[in-house]
Amino acid sequence: MSATLAAFTPADLSSEDQSIKSLVEQAMTFKASALGGAVHAFFKEHPDADGVAVLDGDRPAGLIMRNEFYQKLGSLYGRDLFMTRPIRLLMNSAPLIVEVSVDVSSIAVIAMNRDPNHLYDMVLVTEDDRYLGVVSIKRFMLELSRGRGRQIELLNEQQEILRLANEAEITHRQQIETKNNELRDRNEAVKNLLDNAGQGFLSFGADLAISEEYSLECVQLFRVQVGGRRFPDLLARHLPPEAQTTVAEVLGGIFRAAKPLQQKVFLSLLPGEMTIHDRAVRAQYKLINRQDEIRMMVILTDVTEKKRLEREMAEERNNVKMVVRALSRQSEVLSAMATFREFAGNLGPDVAALGPNDCAATALAEIFRQVHTFKGDFAQLGLHNTAAALHETENALAAMAAGQTPPTRETLADALADLDAELILERDVAILVGILGESFFGGSESLRVDKRALLDLEARVGSLLSGAAREAVLAELRVLRRHNVKDILAPYGDYLAGLAERLEKAVAPLVVTGDEVFVDREPREAFVKALVHVFRNMIDHGLEDMDERLATGKPETGTIACHVARAGEDLVRLTVSDDGRGIDVDRVLAKAVQKGLVTPQAAVSMAPEAVYDLLFRDDFSTRDEVSLLSGRGVGLAAVRAEAERLGGAVRVESEPGRGSRFIFTLPLFPDEGMAQAGRATA
Repeated sequence: MSATLAAFTPADLSSEDQSIKSLVEQAMTFKASALGGAVHAFFKEHPDADGVAVLDGDRPAGLIMRNEFYQKLGSLYGRDLFMTRPIRLLMNSAPLIVEVSVDVSSIAVIAMNRDPNHLYDMVLVTEDDRYLGVVSIKRFMLELSRGRGRQIELLNEQQEILRLANEAEITHRQQIETKNNELRDRNEAVKNLLDNAGQGFLSFGADLAISEEYSLECVQLFRVQVGGRRFPDLLARHLPPEAQTTVAEVLGGIFRAAKPLQQKVFLSLLPGEMTIHDRAVRAQYKLINRQDEIRMMVILTDVTEKKRLEREMAEERNNVKMVVRALSRQSEVLSAMATFREFAGNLGPDVAALGPNDCAATALAEIFRQVHTFKGDFAQLGLHNTAAALHETENALAAMAAGQTPPTRETLADALADLDAELILERDVAILVGILGESFFGGSESLRVDKRALLDLEARVGSLLSGAAREAVLAELRVLRRHNVKDILAPYGDYLAGLAERLEKAVAPLVVTGDEVFVDREPREAFVKALVHVFRNMIDHGLEDMDERLATGKPETGTIACHVARAGEDLVRLTVSDDGRGIDVDRVLAKAVQKGLVTPQAAVSMAPEAVYDLLFRDDFSTRDEVSLLSGRGVGLAAVRAEAERLGGAVRVESEPGRGSRFIFTLPLFPDEGMAQAGRATA
């Protein structure tokens, strides 16, 4: 592509009302994926080129000016950082973009009001949203000043002739001119105020046609002259199809409404925020009574930067929470990452090993369950980017499971080919390394003993000693890898507090009461992680919001509690309870009938205990929509599966309006086969 800019002459500027098409020049274009080195090579080969345009397909995506490019390149690490990276990191992603129909005078105003930091900037020109070329403000202003020079001289001569010819009427004319100047100055002052307010102002009447008095920001937002266009038509391309008709009907209703209250209701139905050419825009609507006519003023504010800052602040808060949680639970974070890497690394071989008689749908269901559990694990540990990425993976797996054609081994392998653990963990790992350093992933503790070494040592003691001596030594060894059940459950307090904040519910700090029971954590790791589904359901489904609790006579702060108790010599009983609304038996039955899990006839006589058991069925959820928190119908199924893998059981008790209890009975010493299963799924 040629780098030479097509020239234009002052004759091209003879009419201020003509479009800018005659001023359009051609500039070098690059794709957004091109590297910074390519731009450097172009600028080096074409020293007269002021800038280049960056395209996304045939649409303008940004602008790179020579001066700004070399300023960034000359910054600390700039050359190393930008020469080998896509130019979307270098470009001005919010340049001035206008449609080719915009007139010359508008370009002149834009040039005079542009940011001083972009003195030699360009205006990108589009036709039907496709890149057409650029208008070089520098060349435009130089040629404009030359063309205007002679016009000013001619005007001065004409004014002098007119002054001499009408000297007798000068006093009268001065009076008229003074009044006109005052009015013109007031109008110009208002126009300048609106043009420099950084907001779009426009108005229209019952015919919905926009008046010719509007601010310059409207042109920069919509990239077209808005005067004379119908407001619904102007918005149409920036709204979903279903909203386009609604806006026209609502605006018509506003001008037909006879009462202010009706107008207020209609106004509330207009879109308050929308996206216009990739900009986030907030819209405000005001009705103005002018004599016998009602007009509507629309104020459009570009809030793109504000939204970006809000997102960055939210991201920073999440990152801080993640780092704090990682510091306090380093071993759990590292273990979760290692387990996930192992899981993802084994997926390909495991799917490839499926025989012709193996059911790919069954394998898909198991993979889906494990991805769901990993998502909950990482969310609990604060790795929010990883949890969000796994949520997208869940969506893809759910879509495959819901397809009309059962998955085959080949389609399942294709779907899982992109499940790259390193790519999914990348953002959170980079944040942790950036704040805590590489040592976080290789740090040492005061005492570090491999658990497998302890197990091997226990096996040797068991084979070499016998009787009371063996039991005494084994008891001392097991203490090294045993944890108090209360301490194991305590970290869920932070998880509950964070989740309650997200859902705008009030919950008291988690209290774990009962006996001091010490257990080997390793075989129970998967079960402990699966408990996140119970706590999440209690916050999401069980506890009422503050207004509902106060309305039913409860304190506005809900309570979730855990109680640990010995149940004989070899069992431990864990009760997780809440004081929420209880389980709605009728709603659960209605969902079960809707999903075909229970017949309407059987539902009539089903006991509450049998209804509670439905909550543990795969793919059962009372949620109508799937969110990052719930709705998949696999959470409680995973909890029961892990309890039963340990040789335990779970039952549910619930009282309407008073809360629910999940009661787990687990062996204190699961046999070796169960322990290995627990380690494999942890």
